[in-house]
Order: sequence, then structure tokens, then C-alpha cells
Amino acid sequence: MKRDHLNINGSDKRRELRMFGSKWIAKNLVYLYFLIFLAMLYIANAHYTEKKVRKIDNLSKELRELNWQYMSLKSEVIHQGTYTRMSRDVALYQLTNSGKPPRFISGSKKK
Repeated sequence: MKRDHLNINGSDKRRELRMFGSKWIAKNLVYLYFLIFLAMLYIANAHYTEKKVRKIDNLSKELRELNWQYMSLKSEVIHQGTYTRMSRDVALYQLTNSGKPPRFISGSKKK
């Protein structure tokens, strides 16, 4: 009786090993192809995501650089627009400020 019990266990192990044989693979080939397809899709998605992250990082660096250029140009324009800077630049052309407010010149309207 003990031997029968051992033989059953031994045959169960052999049956389990045979279960993953060529017949099992042929029977489940569609599912294996599907799993391979999912793995390839997962890898492609990971590559695509990494590419997008790198692009976003490069664009963010470029945006920071452009922002610094904008701020420096803006401060330069503001500095050039001050009254003292403009009066100094206009003095090169021998123009002066009379101190009077500007006059409005109106033209006659033709009807």
C-alpha cells in the first residue's frame, strides 16, 4: 500500500513535468504570443516615455535660458528708457529739453 501511494506521487510529478512539454506549449501558443506581444508593448511604452521625459527636460532647460535672456533684455530696455539715459543719448544729437510740456497740434478736418 505504501508503494502504491509512492507511485501515485511519482506519477503526479511526472504528469506535472509533462504538462509543460511541447503539447502544452502548442495548446497554449496563442496565449504565449499574446504575452510576448504585451511584453513588447510594455517595453515600447517605456522607451516612448523615457524619450518624452528627456524631451521635456531639454525644453525646460531651454525655457529657463530663454527666460533669463528675456529678463536681461527687459531690464536693459527699462534702463534705456529712463529719463536720464534718454537725455544723455539725445544730447549726442544736440537736442535739449525746453522744460515746457508738449503741444497738441491739430489739423483741420476736410469735409
